[in-house]
Amino acid sequence: MDEQPKEFCHQQGSLEAVHGRWAPVEARVATLREDIRRACASRLPGENHNRANERQVEEFIARLREDFPGRIYEFVRARDAKAGEVFAHGWEDARCREDSPCVVIERQRLSPWALRTTRWNYVFTVPGENRESFVLVAHYDTWRGPGADDNTTGEEILKQYLLADLNGEKRPRLTHTYFLAGSEECGLVGLLSQLLLAAGIIVGIQALQQEQWWRLAVALALCPLASYRFGVSGSREYVRALRAEELDCIRAVVSVDSVGEGRLFIPRSTLGADLIRALIPYGNYDAFTDLLEEGAHLHGIKYNNYLAGGTTDHLSFLEINNGLWTRVRESFRWALHWVSRRPYRAPRRIPASALVAMSPGKASPVVFGGKIHTPRDVPERVHAQPLQEALLITDYVFHILEGSPRVRKPRKLDEFHYVRLYEIQGGQKQRFEYWLVFKDAIEPNRRNLNAVYQAAVEFDEAKKQGTARLGEILGWGVDTRLRDEVAEICAAQGKTFRRVRLDQLTVTSDGTSIRFARLLTVADSLQRHLLRTMAWAERQMGGYSLLTFFAIAYLISWAVGKGLSLGFRHWFAFQSWFFHYQAVTFPLVLLFQLMLLLYLMVRAIPTWIDNHYRHENRADNMGSLRRLSGSSPFAQG
Repeated sequence: MDEQPKEFCHQQGSLEAVHGRWAPVEARVATLREDIRRACASRLPGENHNRANERQVEEFIARLREDFPGRIYEFVRARDAKAGEVFAHGWEDARCREDSPCVVIERQRLSPWALRTTRWNYVFTVPGENRESFVLVAHYDTWRGPGADDNTTGEEILKQYLLADLNGEKRPRLTHTYFLAGSEECGLVGLLSQLLLAAGIIVGIQALQQEQWWRLAVALALCPLASYRFGVSGSREYVRALRAEELDCIRAVVSVDSVGEGRLFIPRSTLGADLIRALIPYGNYDAFTDLLEEGAHLHGIKYNNYLAGGTTDHLSFLEINNGLWTRVRESFRWALHWVSRRPYRAPRRIPASALVAMSPGKASPVVFGGKIHTPRDVPERVHAQPLQEALLITDYVFHILEGSPRVRKPRKLDEFHYVRLYEIQGGQKQRFEYWLVFKDAIEPNRRNLNAVYQAAVEFDEAKKQGTARLGEILGWGVDTRLRDEVAEICAAQGKTFRRVRLDQLTVTSDGTSIRFARLLTVADSLQRHLLRTMAWAERQMGGYSLLTFFAIAYLISWAVGKGLSLGFRHWFAFQSWFFHYQAVTFPLVLLFQLMLLLYLMVRAIPTWIDNHYRHENRADNMGSLRRLSGSSPFAQG
């Protein structure tokens, strides 16, 4: 029997509480695909796609009024004081309701500066028992096509969760905000935006080599514009309009964008956000991205972490209190508080992530098979699997953010392939104990899920062997390194830890026993350090990809220049020919550099960046005790 279905069946009972509040996921996917087909077929004669998108949102609101009378509160978000007062009173009326769930609908007209495609932002907020909110955002505009995948998929997913809330018996524990963002699109996507970016980098390199500093400055300034700055303008305008008290209530944000075809991405870094990250680091939001990855691991979902193209609306929330002026101002505030010995409180920053599905060529209209931003983005190319994966992960995020417990035992003992033993000291009782940390590392995408258990251990120190009986599970997670999993739990409990090194370990639990052993030679040890170094370099490339592209473009230009100089020095005929036809040869040299850089940007470097997980994971596994080949679980007599 195939391992993956067996694993999913084993977990399904544990995940019933996560998905039980909604209809079965297969039925929800079928409904989504039908809604997407209907939405893409409803454009009126002579109506462009984005006027149709706006009309359909208004028709959806009209249906809400009809289906949920007396439970709809509608406002237009405006900057004048009178409108703000009316909104505040209406919001409190909705907040104070204790009967059936209701929804506050806000319309925000975009300014001419922010307008790209659709003219309005629509925000649907279901007040919960807690004022803290979880924001699920999807843009509802399209570009040069029906936009079945990009992004009717995200739009219909948001509507489905909203309707589930309104059909519930009581309001949710956490306030739910469903944000249909306008004017996310700008038309530069995939290969086209990367082509412009590569051209800008090549121009910048030429300016650097010729010491034309003004051209270099202009080229660097235009690079991020080609990448992303004209996009996500609707959500940026919405974020700028939020009051401080509204920002304080946002607990987390997830953007759902183009989840109809391809492999899932849970981006930790994107080229679109790279310039800001390079100059002004966002800070660490890994804990929230871990939450989405946990949902993927529990359901056996494959995913990647690095998007080579643009970004989506979660970036607007990541930018909050991350601007250059804010960073400078807060540095001065921190210094003043440090001098005066007063406690410093950093400004509120909002963790945000995204769910995106991509396949080769999907986001490149100039490549055969590409569909985004073309008439080929049709319902027939929206598939059930990525929709289901997006729903399963989003269900899990709702479940955890609302305070529900995590799945207690995500794996059985016979599903783990690697283990480490740690000696733990400290805590309130200052007691001494042993923990076993397991890693499965067998999912098809080579990503792992770990589990930490208490254990009773007996040693044979002379032979460096031991036996361990599993006790209570203490936690689990998705850290690449098992050591990091232990460190996280120990830090929360105020404990310290020390690795216990053994050559063999037999683990027993409920009559089942599995043998693990160290299989690390000197050559393996050297390879392990090499893999860890490669992983570190690949992580830096992902965090600072724009700088990586610039450095690689400089090396390409340098190598081409050295090659031409060598040819000129040794082959005078080649030099004469080259300069005689310089109107052709110079552009060809630049074109060669551009195409080589574009290949590296589109294919090679994103692959290297995503490989950091594989290399880090492999290095960690080589340092752990490994389940012996042929060591199947066996019952104890």
